[in-house]
Amino acid sequence: MTQRKAGHEFVRELLTQATGKRILLLTVLCLAVFLLVNGSGAAKGARTQGALVILAGVAGGFLMMAAEGSQRVVEAEKFVLRDEKGNAGAVLGMTPNGPSLSLYDAEGNRRLAVGLGSSGPAFVLFDEKGQLQSWLYTTKDLAGLVVQGGQPQQRTEITASSAGTNLALFDANGEARIRLNLQGGEPSLRLRDAAGKARMALGVEEMGPVFACYDANEKRRAGLAVTSDGPALGLCDADGKIRAGMAVNPAGPALVLLDPQEKIIFSAP
Repeated sequence: MTQRKAGHEFVRELLTQATGKRILLLTVLCLAVFLLVNGSGAAKGARTQGALVILAGVAGGFLMMAAEGSQRVVEAEKFVLRDEKGNAGAVLGMTPNGPSLSLYDAEGNRRLAVGLGSSGPAFVLFDEKGQLQSWLYTTKDLAGLVVQGGQPQQRTEITASSAGTNLALFDANGEARIRLNLQGGEPSLRLRDAAGKARMALGVEEMGPVFACYDANEKRRAGLAVTSDGPALGLCDADGKIRAGMAVNPAGPALVLLDPQEKIIFSAP
């Protein structure tokens, strides 16, 4: 193979491998170099040799730039992975709240999402219709898990923070009806009606276990407690004032009746 033919083959290979403007420009420069090298003898001289040196230096510079460019990270606002039918299977991109990754099933429904928002990261699961079902999240002061269980409203939520842990159960309307808390070492259980009003509470406080019942206005109407002195029962009016009390202490049983200002009007013994 002649020198000219070998040069042409090399140039053709470079053209085949060119994938960007820098490589394409490098190829053109190499082509010019080979044309000068394989030109007529009359064209060779000091000026030609000088041109060859310049072209070779420029080509080398572009080669180094191309090598450096191949190490750069690809940057974009969104990446979409598609199957052979063109359906999106995964989407990685930026949203107004932050970066997110979503995975889709064969029907095109989003089934899983991982994101980082202004309040913190979240991991979200969707059903076969693409409806939100459950998610795990963390914020600056709180971490939690929410489960919807095939319903449009959340049905269960578990949270934990420096203040304590909580478990909440919701009805079909998304109203929290049962809350189990552990705050500061004191556990409590609260039951609420359909309007979200507290109607019953059970807890263990520093003085002992406590049971309380509330009316529709969340006023305490009855309370039962067991202290170090013994059990005690209190009955309250619509304003939450204690009007009657009964207790059993070390001295014996006692019954007390009080007026609206909670002053004793009768006691026995």
